[in-house]
Amino acid sequence: MEKIVLIPAYKPDNRMIDLVRTLGGMNFTVVIVDDGSGREFRDCFAKAEDCAIVVHCEANGGKGAALKRGLSFIKENFVPPYCVITADADGQHRVTDIVSVAALAQKRPDALVLGCRSIDKTMPRKNRWGNLCTKFAFLFATGKFVRDSQTGLRGFSDKAIPFMLGVSGSRYEYEMNVLLRWAGCDMPIAEQPIKTVYFDGNSGSHFQAVRDSVRIYREVLRYCAPSFCCFLLDILLFSLFFCFAPLKPALLLANVLARSVTAVLQFVLLQRSLKANHLQQGLSLFKYCCLAVVLLAVNTLALWGLTLPGIHPIGAKILANILCFFIGFIPQRKLIYQNKRS
Repeated sequence: MEKIVLIPAYKPDNRMIDLVRTLGGMNFTVVIVDDGSGREFRDCFAKAEDCAIVVHCEANGGKGAALKRGLSFIKENFVPPYCVITADADGQHRVTDIVSVAALAQKRPDALVLGCRSIDKTMPRKNRWGNLCTKFAFLFATGKFVRDSQTGLRGFSDKAIPFMLGVSGSRYEYEMNVLLRWAGCDMPIAEQPIKTVYFDGNSGSHFQAVRDSVRIYREVLRYCAPSFCCFLLDILLFSLFFCFAPLKPALLLANVLARSVTAVLQFVLLQRSLKANHLQQGLSLFKYCCLAVVLLAVNTLALWGLTLPGIHPIGAKILANILCFFIGFIPQRKLIYQNKRS
């Protein structure tokens, strides 16, 4: 199986040349995408053409756009089967780690292989905290744990390229979008431990802390938003219904009414936010109704039990909703939707 290393490059230096020359002598085919680096970097890319294929973009479109441009080029010009390994141009990914990710990608053509760095004190502080935050946000949004959600060293087979090209995003958020959609489709993720080398505290990175972080977390929050909005709406509706009938027996009726309204809204919102999962309306609606009935029963029992010690019904409702939020969040994504593997 042919091994293709795809490198998106924006204003690279000689570290990219050294990496490409080494890979070229190790039976790798290297494709570099010049992401609109400008005239002053033409000599650098000209040197790379001695041992790599260089695809030029007229303007800077971002890392995601460069990766998709490279994937389109590979799809049009190479004959399957082959595996693709994406690596950064700044020399942070060691050749030995690229080799190990490629080997695992060849063994696991069904999986997305992540080259996972150790999140320790050797990693610059801003990278360490950013990775920790996105890792746990990803876990919360998808129910899947990965050790390194921001790694740029990844491997996959040629069969995954149409999927990759269909993922939205043109800058650093693209790689998070790939993970979110891949996990949403319940496709396997494999991890390969790697060591990443940082130069001058990662000063060569073009990652813009505020702007690109907003893009990344926006996509994570988009996956969490439907459940969280309905969580709040359920409490609001319950409070309104209960205010009109503040007697304790009205708890059950108020809870059933509030949960019923929000369940319908949540189904619609989840359908839109998880449209990549190829929703099958009839079966999904049946599964959703079954889960909604179970959660309603759990919520009502928890609500009733919490009011027995004298907790105010609205406070009890908030606690009961928190319990059901964590119980139901993952099943709503794993069981409600008919996943289509590609």
